[in-house]
Formats: sequence, C-alpha cells, structure tokens
Amino acid sequence: MTIWIDPPAWPAHGRLWSHLVSDASYDELHDFAVAQGIPRRGFEGDHYDVPEERYAALVAAGAQEVPGKEIVRILQRSGLRIQKRKYEKVIRSIPEALCLPPGSRADIITSRQPEPPANTVVVRLALLRGPDLLVLERLTGGLDLPSAPVGSLDPRDALGRLLNVVVGEQTAVAPQLLGYVRNTVPDPDADYPWPVPKACFAVWHAELGRVELDTGVGQWIRRDRAAESLTDRHWWPLVAHLDEVPR
Repeated sequence: MTIWIDPPAWPAHGRLWSHLVSDASYDELHDFAVAQGIPRRGFEGDHYDVPEERYAALVAAGAQEVPGKEIVRILQRSGLRIQKRKYEKVIRSIPEALCLPPGSRADIITSRQPEPPANTVVVRLALLRGPDLLVLERLTGGLDLPSAPVGSLDPRDALGRLLNVVVGEQTAVAPQLLGYVRNTVPDPDADYPWPVPKACFAVWHAELGRVELDTGVGQWIRRDRAAESLTDRHWWPLVAHLDEVPR
C-alpha cells in the first residue's frame, strides 16, 4: 500500500497543484491526508489536490513521486479512478454501497453541466420552497424525492413529464441539474434492475418560491430536520450540498 504524488504542474487559483492518490483504498488516502493536515475539502473523489508549497513535506512524509501520467495509470490499475466531466466534483464515493451487489460502488457527483450524463436511467426532482423540500412516501417505506424512470425517453422528456405530475402544467419551473448518483456494478446479481456496469440517477433542483401546489403530490419537510430520515438515500449528499454553496 503506497501513497503517490505527482510534481506541482496544474495551475489554478494563482498557484500550481499536485495530485495525491492511494493505490489501495480511499481510507488509506484519507488517513494520510489527515495525518499531514490536508483539509477534506481538497478531496476530489479519487485524489487530493495539494498546493505546491506542501509538495516537499508530503514527499518527506512518505508520498512517492511519480509523473502526472503515471498518477492516472495508478488510479486506473487500482480501480479507484472515478470519471467525471468538466464542471463536476465527486463529493462522496461509497465502495460496497448498500442495496448494490458486492463489489459495487456509488459515486455522488455535483454538476454544472446543462445535461445529465450518459446512461441516465432515473430522473429525480429536488423541489425547494425556502427551507422546505418536497418528498414522497415510497411504496416500500420511507421518504424519497419525486422520481421517474427514463425508459425509452430522453432524460429531459422524462423530467418534463415528472414536472407535470408534481407541479402541474400551469406552474412555471425551470429546474437545473444538481448532480447525479452513478452506480458502478461490475458483477450484478439476478435481482439488479439497472444497466451495467454503469447507471446514473440524475437529480434536478428548482425553487418554487411562494407558489402553492394544487396537484396534491407529496409533502413538505424542512431540510434541516430531514437528515435523519434521508441520509440513507444515495442522493441526499447532493441536496445537503445545496446549503454549502451559493445558488
């Protein structure tokens, strides 16, 4: 098990940055980062971004120096590489995620892209009204966001149908893509219902303002009181992220 670092060569925010990775596990990487005082906000899903002034100290602490191209190869060989698009950030990765077959992973990715990723199979709507969030009771128990399968539709068309059901055709709402959960399932069992190896579950968000819904769909709950009942939903970190960044 080894921690690896490439030379500071990536410009951002007026300085150069290195990538710090593990070839064994995210836990090993987090442990090393904590021990060296690297803040968790520097974690980018499969690596830490660290500024050039920390490079020498991290090498002295045991990080092995390799070229930038080799960092990518190390992640790919280890299976820890997480693909994402421009303007996206991995805010959480869950190896052996609950409700997925053994050996699977769920990645939660915020996005400022206008369209969802390929292999989007479900669309969800995080509808906000001030501090409140609209949720539905699931048939299997518990609360969830209003959702719809994509099926043979384009994800945008599936979202449009979902909006008509939730807010009605007369209410003007302009949702923006918040992010998505991506299941990576290399070895599905017989009961796994989604495409493999990757299936994406896109989440849009929209502010309803003072408009009252007359569709009778769902119930409003305060987001700051919802964590206890919603943290087991893989999409919850995306909604929680709304309170951490300006909208």
